[in-house]
Amino acid sequence: MANDTDGDGPRPRPAVDAAWAPVRPRTAPAAWEAAAADPRSRTAAEHDGDASDSPSVEPVAPADPSALERMLRRGGRGVRGVWRRASSARRLATGFATLGLVSALVVGAGVAAQPRYPVPVTTGALSADLRTAPSGDLWSTDLAALGATDLPDGCRGFRPLSEIDGDAVVASSAVAYDGCREAVALLARIDPSTGDVRWSIDLADLLGGRGIYLSMVRDDAGSLATVSSQEYLGARSVRIDLETGRVLGDVIGDDDSDDVVTQLMGVTSGRLLLASQPRDRVGPDGQSLTFTDGETTPYRLIDADHPDTVVWSGDVGTSETPYLAGAFLVVESENGPVLVDVETGEVHVVPGGIALVENVVQAGDLLVATVTTRAGEREALALDRAAERRWSAPLELDAQVVVAASCVIVESGRSDFRCLEPDDGRERWSRTLPVTEQDQAAVDVFQQGLETSSLVVDVTSQMRSATGDDAPTTILGLSPATGETTFSAEVPPFSYLTGLARTVGFAGSFVGQDFSKTVVTAFDLADGRRLWQQDSPPQGSLDFWGDTLVSVDADGVAHGLRTTADVVPATAEASR
Repeated sequence: MANDTDGDGPRPRPAVDAAWAPVRPRTAPAAWEAAAADPRSRTAAEHDGDASDSPSVEPVAPADPSALERMLRRGGRGVRGVWRRASSARRLATGFATLGLVSALVVGAGVAAQPRYPVPVTTGALSADLRTAPSGDLWSTDLAALGATDLPDGCRGFRPLSEIDGDAVVASSAVAYDGCREAVALLARIDPSTGDVRWSIDLADLLGGRGIYLSMVRDDAGSLATVSSQEYLGARSVRIDLETGRVLGDVIGDDDSDDVVTQLMGVTSGRLLLASQPRDRVGPDGQSLTFTDGETTPYRLIDADHPDTVVWSGDVGTSETPYLAGAFLVVESENGPVLVDVETGEVHVVPGGIALVENVVQAGDLLVATVTTRAGEREALALDRAAERRWSAPLELDAQVVVAASCVIVESGRSDFRCLEPDDGRERWSRTLPVTEQDQAAVDVFQQGLETSSLVVDVTSQMRSATGDDAPTTILGLSPATGETTFSAEVPPFSYLTGLARTVGFAGSFVGQDFSKTVVTAFDLADGRRLWQQDSPPQGSLDFWGDTLVSVDADGVAHGLRTTADVVPATAEASR
């Protein structure tokens, strides 16, 4: 009997949504390092911008002192995912500090004290402290003109993928969810302080029609990266030297067999997990696979620099799933899962009578997995490279697990959180957030791209307001050490945290039915009030490239916006 696996089979999710994944700012100067963070001190490529050409800025009023209580009881919108895990890929990232408890304004002797801001306790750099809205252009660069041919309408969007030595690596993308149907794949390295182009490469010929959905995974060390594209079932990948922009090799390309469709199932540092599907399994729409009971699919883990070198290979049943997470590959089988070391290919049987692996994520030197045993019990467990069990913890039926900010977080109910020690599974703290019956509190899994030491929680609701508009989202910061609230802010619906500075947090969101507009909201970390809000141009984007806020219009012209990094007053108190 044939089974259509259009939704649940081994076919990976198409990378259609890659262009719409939340974009994270890169490393930037700390706010208290004064004028060095002010782009106006730069001289190269500077020019004065007309405010009328800049994205719109919305003036805002201070929030009232009861904002936290109101925010936690107002509706938002959101649905908890079945599994919340961090990506193993090295994405756009910046190191942020663990945050202390945020206090409200303290009034003493009739005079308000200085606001108390969280104190960073790590050495990682923060985003620039942009307490005032951008005004005018610092530079502009026509990115759409960098390709071998002009980019067609609808395909002139650009998003940052990574960074190297302070520069942004950006890729072309559709300007709206379904706005680009052409084979475009332009990659460029940009100095975000001046707009200068270090190098650009047009990968359209190598990546073909799949090039409109680019993703990139940097190696753990060095300047090499794997750039991949995937449309529906097929995939192609190339190796790039980000230092020079040179294409080093074709990992998955035109020389692959016409008898099979190569699916890209996972990428990690220097490794790719591939599945080979016979073409007779591909449905008439070219987007689905049909299997016969008992069939298997050949999988192989290859060396990205030597594609003919197979680190591991095996046949996987149609109801079984391999998971690639950092240095670990977990493969399900009828006899139970096995753990593969991605460096050596060594295979170890995972003990414990596991019937189903829900998902896995690397946590330091260990692999944390959520599983269901053959006895029908759910548990979280940690394995080392030899598949030895370090610890396990029982899970409720609705519990979800995510690794974040030095915690293994167990979520249950609508707002219950437990932080487990990654090394031994001991409970560090537990907390129930005060939310309404309509609200749902969940760890923001996208924060993993930020590599922040804060634990970020989104409080949203599935209820809609009387006007039909989606209600705001509340973003909370929790201390990984104690679970206490470190900051809280009400932001537009569907927003996600994009960065933290010394006194400012930044949230981004896509708006419009076709997600063709980006909104960035800046809020104060002491009291959550909105400082400013900036919209992208129509059919454009607004992202942080390093410490520079960059607007890209519908024509593919990038505008580095003129911003000021405020210096935190020396008298400002700091929460501990």
